[in-house]
Amino acid sequence: MYRIAREKNALTPTGWAAWGDVNFLNGHAERAIEIWEQGLEQAEFLPGLYQRLAYAMQEQGEFSRAVAYFQAHLERDPDDAMARYRLGLLLILTDSTSAWTELLAASQLDPQFAPPAETLRSALSLASLSEAPSRQFVILGAGLGLVNEWQLARAAFESAVQADESNAEAWAWLGEANQHTGAEGSEALNRALELNPNSAVVRGLRGLYFERVGNYSQALVEHQAAALLDAANPARYFSLGNAYALNGDLIRALETYQYATNLAPEDASAWRTLAEFCGRLGIHLNDIGIPAAQRAVALDPKSSASEDTLGWLWYLNEDFETAERHLLTALELDAQNVSAHLHLGMVYLQANDRARAFEEFTLARNLGNEEAGAYLRQFFP
Repeated sequence: MYRIAREKNALTPTGWAAWGDVNFLNGHAERAIEIWEQGLEQAEFLPGLYQRLAYAMQEQGEFSRAVAYFQAHLERDPDDAMARYRLGLLLILTDSTSAWTELLAASQLDPQFAPPAETLRSALSLASLSEAPSRQFVILGAGLGLVNEWQLARAAFESAVQADESNAEAWAWLGEANQHTGAEGSEALNRALELNPNSAVVRGLRGLYFERVGNYSQALVEHQAAALLDAANPARYFSLGNAYALNGDLIRALETYQYATNLAPEDASAWRTLAEFCGRLGIHLNDIGIPAAQRAVALDPKSSASEDTLGWLWYLNEDFETAERHLLTALELDAQNVSAHLHLGMVYLQANDRARAFEEFTLARNLGNEEAGAYLRQFFP
């Protein structure tokens, strides 16, 4: 019907947009792009075409064209925080100054973009200190990975490999990005090992790969090697502890987690990681888990995540009143803490306060938590 309308010169600006939408939703992205671009050529067009084309180009990996369309869209709608954030991401690999300008603008327009923007600011700053292009791309790609932008991260690691094919860490990170984007990761990871078997980064990323494919014994070997090569890094021991747990050695796993906290006794996140481990496995809540969470709160009393973890462990320990107190504090610190909403809903469900449980689960679900949706389907059909 849209084709007939086009043949009769009867397509309105909205019609051009909708014709492309139909194709895009049917999985014909290239045809949708062609139609939207034709729509822009009309005497009158829907400004929303710029935004449609920007997202479609990014999905297709046409990053430079996506940049141009985002810029055109923002000329007409400068307060679109999401568009500014996406533009900032796209510019990271080519124009670091403009990238930070857009990321900062996005965080000022919408606070939800402040944490990822700060993560990326750190990556941009660290990359600027390196003179080696390959190293710069690795740092930027790792930063993009931290904010779950793996398509762009993969592009960064591909650039890193092109800049220096002997960079083992670049190959290892490319293998990691390949896994996150649905590609095969083992070839790049094997290449990384050939280039530098004594890199903690290479061995650690190989450990993650083997965890994902279910080869836990080999994952343990890789994480043991990474910990030996980077013995002062507590993160290596948290990964090693997790590998012990996956292999069924919970005693050694817990000991390794505790050793990691000894390496960073003033790091709240390290204590929180230990507490979360105890909570996930339901072990040593009273003597290790809860004290670790309390230590995390003491070290960083403004941390919503630490208060949430402490509240969750009190819930697991069936002290629902104390759990509620800490979870409410977590939400006072960050009303968007989806995990705290979920855990508070669990507390209210145990207390048979169904109205408040429903409210918290709904909030958590609306913030993207799938487990909260499962609770709603099970207890509030």
